Amino acid sequence: MPVTTSAATTSTAPLAVRGICKRFGATQALADVSLDFHPGEIHAILGENGAGKSTLMHILAGIHRADTGSVLLDGRPAFFSTPRDARNAGVGMVHQHFALVEALSVAENLALVLPRRSRWRFDRAATAAEADALAQRIGIALGRPDAPVSQLPVGARQRIEILKALAHARRVLILDEPTAVLTPQEVRPLFAMLRQLRNEGRLILFITHKLREVRELADRVTVMRRGRMVGTYPTADLSEREMAERMIGEVVAGRPHATASARGAVALAVSALAVDDARRGRVLADVNVSVRAGEILGIAGVDGNGQQELFDVLVGLRRPSRGTVQVREHTLSTFTPRAALAAGIGHIPPDRQHEGLVLPMSLEENLLLSRVLLDRCSRHGLLDIAAARRFAAAAVSRHGIRADLGDAARSLSGGNQQRVLVARALAQEPAVLVAANPSRGLDFAATRAVADALLDSASRGCAVLLISTDLDEVLDLSSRVSVISNGRLSPPLEPPFDPERLGLLMAGTAS
Repeated sequence: MPVTTSAATTSTAPLAVRGICKRFGATQALADVSLDFHPGEIHAILGENGAGKSTLMHILAGIHRADTGSVLLDGRPAFFSTPRDARNAGVGMVHQHFALVEALSVAENLALVLPRRSRWRFDRAATAAEADALAQRIGIALGRPDAPVSQLPVGARQRIEILKALAHARRVLILDEPTAVLTPQEVRPLFAMLRQLRNEGRLILFITHKLREVRELADRVTVMRRGRMVGTYPTADLSEREMAERMIGEVVAGRPHATASARGAVALAVSALAVDDARRGRVLADVNVSVRAGEILGIAGVDGNGQQELFDVLVGLRRPSRGTVQVREHTLSTFTPRAALAAGIGHIPPDRQHEGLVLPMSLEENLLLSRVLLDRCSRHGLLDIAAARRFAAAAVSRHGIRADLGDAARSLSGGNQQRVLVARALAQEPAVLVAANPSRGLDFAATRAVADALLDSASRGCAVLLISTDLDEVLDLSSRVSVISNGRLSPPLEPPFDPERLGLLMAGTAS
């Protein structure tokens, strides 16, 4: 259905919402939200997971329709029945979870949204040239247009999503957690691009949980809590702590930091590890890691430099080409998830929806998806339903998971999904915990909860290997920091950490 408007003028703002309400079953996602947006501004939307930020943006992008209330364009009610309606009105959105067809190439994915020259023939060269021209104009490195999306690192996929949105977003560009998968080196050009788009008169709506980014980038900030508006403020008028307090409705403590407690014996020792890939060649080369009980060793790096392969080896998803992995006194001879778990390696995977949870299953069932935990809740080889229920209820309480045990994992917010993964991993009481981007895409409270859980685990003697593309997360939590670049790992750095040197190491320009 095309965009339609009425003749009644109810707002002077080029884009506004009035009295928006939206309910999903028993959940009131939005309640009477009214807000004006202006062209030529970057407007941040803040709130905890489940505050209604994404739902509001999805209504603006034509993904959801409001139950009541209206979206106004140039003062007239506009009705977006589909994302195409919104795109035709000049509204584009980049989603936190990408909407790319992985079996297709970069050019083919872009062809799905770029204007078609022919209904019958796909002109690969023309599409690639058009996409490259758009990318150059806004300062995005597109890469090879014939590369399959399935083989691209996360940062490159993000750039393609931005290009797809900009193909239509002549008025409004909505970004949902755009830096959640980007490193500092990629964030700077992204911010420069967004400022350029603002200067051209576009409205940028920017959902983020990173308060520093709001202070750096946004002109105004709207805070939401439990589906309702808390307020809209000039960004310069709020400190980071004031933003956080408005988001969660209480006075917040300072950011967590790693403790300087004495380290114990070596719990994880990786020696001369190498991984070869049939397509890309050697992706890990001579990696040496030593993590002691009671410490958090952070590994920083630009996405796609070997982090995924290192994670896969340590949790038993991939066999190394050479090298050894030792947990306490035990050297792994078999690289399978069961062998890694039996050796005492727990993990928090980088993609909670595809690698961590079975989304149709309940919260309780997902908490029990571990041989260690199933055995603990079983008697004579049969699951003790009462014991399983007690374990799951205790985990929900301990980690502040805001959901019922019977709720499907897919219905949980991102923060609650991540807390389930953390609860399950820590309940196994591993000797070594490998955590990959554990706070990616999480709000302030959920990020703090994950950080507290990692610090608490280390304080109780667990050796934590934190693999993260979020440099702030690494610096806040780590006792020592190494940098991975082009499949090689730097010697660990001791605090105080020099962010400038870390940045050079991440860019591969320092030794």
